[in-house]
Amino acid sequence: MRLFVALVLSFFVAFDNVDAKTKTLTNETHYFVTSDNMMRHVDFDFDCIDIYKQPSLKHRLLKNHKIQLYPTFTRSKKSSYVGNIIEECSIGKVPFYKKTKRHRNEGFRSNSLDYHSVTLDTTEAMTFHGAHALMGIYDLQLKGKQYSLSGIWIESGPPSNLNSIFFGTGVMPYLYGDSQVHLTARWTAGGSECYNSHCPGFVQVHSSLYLGMVLSPVDIIGKFEKEVLVMTIKQDKSTGHWWLCLHYQQECFGYWPKEFFPHLSSGASVIKYGGETYTPPGMVSPPMGSGRLPQEKFKNSSFMKNIEIINLEYNEIDIQPKNMKVNKGGNLNCYDLIYLGDQGAFVHQALLFGGPGGKSC
Repeated sequence: MRLFVALVLSFFVAFDNVDAKTKTLTNETHYFVTSDNMMRHVDFDFDCIDIYKQPSLKHRLLKNHKIQLYPTFTRSKKSSYVGNIIEECSIGKVPFYKKTKRHRNEGFRSNSLDYHSVTLDTTEAMTFHGAHALMGIYDLQLKGKQYSLSGIWIESGPPSNLNSIFFGTGVMPYLYGDSQVHLTARWTAGGSECYNSHCPGFVQVHSSLYLGMVLSPVDIIGKFEKEVLVMTIKQDKSTGHWWLCLHYQQECFGYWPKEFFPHLSSGASVIKYGGETYTPPGMVSPPMGSGRLPQEKFKNSSFMKNIEIINLEYNEIDIQPKNMKVNKGGNLNCYDLIYLGDQGAFVHQALLFGGPGGKSC
């Protein structure tokens, strides 16, 4: 089956410099246009399945689960913006990324030194009910069991029994069978880890947006016009479920029932924004973000903007520099992150991150 979708908005910022020392963006003129004219055709490897027969509902914790068709904070299954969708699943069915032998997630995580991350982390002792950010989208060339993730993490619980949800982009040849950038989620609970819908847990409700889908078009290094993924992870105040949403109007396409996350059922204790890579021992570390360091500024580096937390009152508010810390280590010529702080209208809180990887990482 084929699905044609313009998932993202084109983001053009009329400035030509990001100064890492002064942490300012110059020439503050910003505007947004839709990316319909940049949409290209992509083959999507998915099946339409009955919403009540999706694999997630086979989990023992969801034996009597009643599907929540939309979150209470949107009161709508679909927003007025549908991303110029040409084809979608029929009423009562949802898309599901096909699971083949190559999609098993064995062998990803490791205690090896070949695992790297750079993140901007919350430090405030409070309960979070989600996070929001706009992020650049870049194709990267990876192979084998290498992966490169960019996005948002929400976490809670002790290290030995951490509950964690990641949402963003992933280039993962071993998981997807290609080196394209896919909409990706990873969740950890009860000592086990899973990607997307490859094991029971995530409940899909949208007829066209789904985990695993190829994101297109992507950003081109050196251009100021940028594609952005508008992403939100938000806990429903009424049900406690954790929803994944896209676009400015929060088009929410699925959720994890709170039953899966005993340490996240009442909220998260830490939010992280940034990137993560892994490569098997003996291989060169893969690129992160755009594959360029943040010192190369907005024109080349991967970025996040409009970075927000969802606070104890379930309100989306800008992060505050005094409550954030940059978490990075290792060879900063491989990966780095620069927190820019408040950059004014349309950009607000922003950061640059990523890097080329390499043999010395």
